[in-house]
Amino acid sequence: MISTDGPRVETARASGVGVGVGGAGDRLGLGVSGLYLSLYLHYGFFAFLPLWLKATGAPHEEIGVLMAIPMVLRLLTVAPFSAFVGRRGWVRNAIAYTSLASAAIVLFLLGEPDHAGRILIVIFLSIVWDQIPVLTDAYAVMAVRSRSLDFGRLRVWGSIAVVVSNAAAGWAIATFGIKMLPLMIAALLLAPALVAFLLPADRQLSAAGDAVGGRWRDLIGDRGLILAMVAASLIMGSHGVVTSFGAIQWTAQGISTTTIGLLQALAVAAEIGAFWFGARLLGQRDPRLLICAGAVAAALRWAIMATSPGLAVLIVAQLLNGITATGTILGIMLVIATRVPTHLSATAQGMNAVLLGAVLAVATAGSGLLWSYGLAIAYVAMAVLALLGALCAWPRDAGAGAAINTDGLSASGVES
Repeated sequence: MISTDGPRVETARASGVGVGVGGAGDRLGLGVSGLYLSLYLHYGFFAFLPLWLKATGAPHEEIGVLMAIPMVLRLLTVAPFSAFVGRRGWVRNAIAYTSLASAAIVLFLLGEPDHAGRILIVIFLSIVWDQIPVLTDAYAVMAVRSRSLDFGRLRVWGSIAVVVSNAAAGWAIATFGIKMLPLMIAALLLAPALVAFLLPADRQLSAAGDAVGGRWRDLIGDRGLILAMVAASLIMGSHGVVTSFGAIQWTAQGISTTTIGLLQALAVAAEIGAFWFGARLLGQRDPRLLICAGAVAAALRWAIMATSPGLAVLIVAQLLNGITATGTILGIMLVIATRVPTHLSATAQGMNAVLLGAVLAVATAGSGLLWSYGLAIAYVAMAVLALLGALCAWPRDAGAGAAINTDGLSASGVES
């Protein structure tokens, strides 16, 4: 059973699984890094899907509906599916098979289907594809627990892949044409499947004590875990205004599109640096402090953005993304790693994804209404949302600086 009054989950060392051993741990770390790299390589190409839809005759109204379908289905399908495969020890296999299925579904777009066909394809693709990133995080958390790996240095390869993918997508589409986009995406979706099949099965990462006891309902009983998930969702949701209107704001200030692209790249670069060093800097402190840091940095960032700053200050605001986004993501992943048994890791990831999706949907939809009241009001509202996240995340079941009781595994996943 999961404790409801503090993080007392047994870890790999306590149950006899080898922790931090050089060869096995290094190979697993390399494999999970490769999984993140291969998964995110198609993200830059996905961004051009609305352009492909337009080129194949889809009206603007339909494109909007098609882009909204994944947001709705994610709330309905991710949690039950992740719980199902997690309880049965099928996380690795599910990553591989959902990647292969997604590639096959995308290929149907090459036939340039009509309105009904496009809707059906997007529905099936959303149901299948939405599982992949959630299950990848779940597998990574299992690897962190099993071999005392540093989650940030595994996840950073996903951010690097996004940078590479964004650069490659524009070149590939200019070279081969927008009509070939489905084939490009399908080919890239084969990569995570191939990498997943090379990784150890779930049972090889599970601690002996994790195979019995514990139900998904126990996760809800862990107040600290649920509050951390709510906090992370509020902080990530507070990015709704800048995501929807940041480029519009900067263009109105006379900033060129080239510079806007560089500003966005700077934010991703800050993520990479934060992922690489964040867990090491955290050490044995409670990972919820990372979420709190993300909340405070987000509130500061939105306060800066509310003033329509010049380019020099805007650069600083973009660099804060390394704390606002990465600190929050890294924090919630480490909270799950230190509080949740391995066999419930996928269940916890599904719950987190649903909470995040719900808050993001509301915040993104509401950003338009907030923007209509003025730039300053919109960003102040986002700052308040972020600070609410800090209140939720602040450790209450242990001292703020207390080490997590993980019997040799620090909050960062690094052997202490």
